[in-house]
Amino acid sequence: MRVNKKISAILAIALFIAALAAGAACAESLSLWYGDIKKGDISARTNSLKGKDVAIEEVISALGLVRSGNLQGIVVVIDGKKMEFWNNSSVVRVNGSIISLPYPIEVKDGHWWADSKTMITVLDQFYTNIGRKPGMRWSEPDVTPPRAEEPKKGPAKEEPPKEVPAEPEKPTKAEITEPEKPAAEETRSAAVPASVKIGPGGKKPVVVIDAGHGGHDPGAMANGVREKDINLKAALELGRMLEEYGLDVRYTRKTDVYLKLAERTAFANDNKANVFVSLHCNAMPKGKYAAGLEFYIMAPPSDKDAMQLAIYENKEISGGAETAQDIQRADQKTRLLLKILGDMQQNDKINESTTLTEVLHSSAQSSGLPMRKVRQAPFYVLRGAGMPSVLIEMGYLTDRSEAAKLNTASYREALCRSFAKGIVTYINEHPVTVQ
Repeated sequence: MRVNKKISAILAIALFIAALAAGAACAESLSLWYGDIKKGDISARTNSLKGKDVAIEEVISALGLVRSGNLQGIVVVIDGKKMEFWNNSSVVRVNGSIISLPYPIEVKDGHWWADSKTMITVLDQFYTNIGRKPGMRWSEPDVTPPRAEEPKKGPAKEEPPKEVPAEPEKPTKAEITEPEKPAAEETRSAAVPASVKIGPGGKKPVVVIDAGHGGHDPGAMANGVREKDINLKAALELGRMLEEYGLDVRYTRKTDVYLKLAERTAFANDNKANVFVSLHCNAMPKGKYAAGLEFYIMAPPSDKDAMQLAIYENKEISGGAETAQDIQRADQKTRLLLKILGDMQQNDKINESTTLTEVLHSSAQSSGLPMRKVRQAPFYVLRGAGMPSVLIEMGYLTDRSEAAKLNTASYREALCRSFAKGIVTYINEHPVTVQ
């Protein structure tokens, strides 16, 4: 009997070890390569979009990088250049630039998870910033990918500059979409919004809302919709919601009037705003397509399209005219502004604006709104703002279906409800005393 018991115990232990080994074998992983050198196998998981997430801390370790001791994030610093991953953030910060993630970073099961494809973009950009060659890639475990190709020598072919979105001709009456119902007729949320936290002295936090364009400057026009009209309606709707939360709301304009770009930020500074939000609609040149929400902060451009949009929005600094000479002047002044920006990490507002944008992006995602990117560009309207500020492109008027949605009170309400929740969340988590 004793022998049988010993054999049974040994068999039980063997089965347990075999089960552990089988579980380890079934665990997902991806192999990280730098050029033709395998850096290691990284824990992975299948995400809700059927893509792959990877463990950030294992990636950092496999590359021989050292993270800081901050428990709230994973931060790597080399020669003053930073790569930052923060829990529940929808973006990664790389040396002052921001790179959007398809969904927020999640800390779960002992790992920091992030999208594998975006991770390659982040690593390559960081390596470029610290003077190393890019060349990160993934492969399935035990699979050797094709050899990395050496970059071809010789002058690089310059890409032609992207067009500045041109205003389509004013639409005829036949093109105008169905008139919207008055906002009062739309079904509103029955839930009473939670109050914002009031700072010392009982003063309410101040939010300044800027409806872009106005007066003789219609902004983008397409599919029977004028940008200045949508911006103003959305600004008033957002303001109403923020007042329900208990915020003190101020508007750069409440009617169809023209304001210079510098006047808008000056108004925010004069009113000692806690947050400045500028609302806009986007457009694409003929033959190109895009749709969805975009959030911008004041910083060096994240890509060429962001720079072109900034030049287009900054045309007001040339008087708002549409001639080639005026567009060229706007281009020159935008690039001068970019030069003035210098190293944006020296600006104490860039991190606050980035955090505000992350919260807004997360709120929009959780509301199921169509998202594009979090971007950065040198927008003149955000220049000189002494508080966290963001420019929101609510959608593309050149997309017929999106223009039709933006022209309805119900869709604008959904947008503004998301923006309001994000702004209140940011202010509650980052209280500032209003002086």
